[in-house]
Amino acid sequence: MKQLGLPVEYVDTTFLSEAAAILYDGPMVAERWAAVGRFVEENPGATFPVTEDVLRSGSASQYDATSVFTAQHQLQAYKLKAKQLFRDAVLVLPTAGGTWTRDQVRENPIATNSDMGRYTNHCNLLDLCAVAIPAGEAAENLPFGITLFSLADSEGLICGAADAFSELADEPTTFVAVCGLHMRGFPLEKQMNECRATFVREAVTAPKYQMIKLSSEPAKPGLIKQASGGGAISLEIWKMPLSTFGAFAASIPEPLGIGKVELEDGSEVPGFICQAYALMRQKTLPL
Repeated sequence: MKQLGLPVEYVDTTFLSEAAAILYDGPMVAERWAAVGRFVEENPGATFPVTEDVLRSGSASQYDATSVFTAQHQLQAYKLKAKQLFRDAVLVLPTAGGTWTRDQVRENPIATNSDMGRYTNHCNLLDLCAVAIPAGEAAENLPFGITLFSLADSEGLICGAADAFSELADEPTTFVAVCGLHMRGFPLEKQMNECRATFVREAVTAPKYQMIKLSSEPAKPGLIKQASGGGAISLEIWKMPLSTFGAFAASIPEPLGIGKVELEDGSEVPGFICQAYALMRQKTLPL
């Protein structure tokens, strides 16, 4: 979302879970029993056992008229808070907070079902609209998605954000190895952000490199690959859109440039390198 140039604000979403609890752990479940309870009673064994247990919980004696109205008042307060918080805004949450096998669901069906809806159960109760979209992978072969929420009359917001996010996710990118002031927390990290680059991971070069100190302002390191000897240098791997990579590479002053950097696993990625002639006139930094 930050790469889209949108302002991002982090908010406390505890009230969303509290609203969802009204539906599943409060008197609102009595509405379901009122709707299908007669069918369940007249057709023994026709309802899936777990579903029947949930439905029958709505007939519990503690769910009287007072508890229903109390829950409705609480829900109205949550709706008002949502209306104030999400006006002209899009809420971004995971679509699901985990993945469960069928056996795990069979062992504890109510808890796993509740966990699956942890980030979505509030939606209908609070009169929100939503759209779920893919957002990369949580692990190998494990797709991950996010859901965009907004007020019921703001479908245009979530549709526009979803389209922009999907287009960005499909944009061609390249890895960039960074070993100096462009790393996280250093002065030139802002240039990576301006080029819509995102941090991927920390990495280490093959044990073939030497790092020297360049006489620039501010002082920068230069990474030079050795014909023999050398050491392993810690660096960062970022991902940058190809549409901004060319201008980024063109802006790098000599003796630095972009070339292939060999990593400890033998793979090569584009990254910052230094021309060898700089070694003759610069102070060598300890590895």
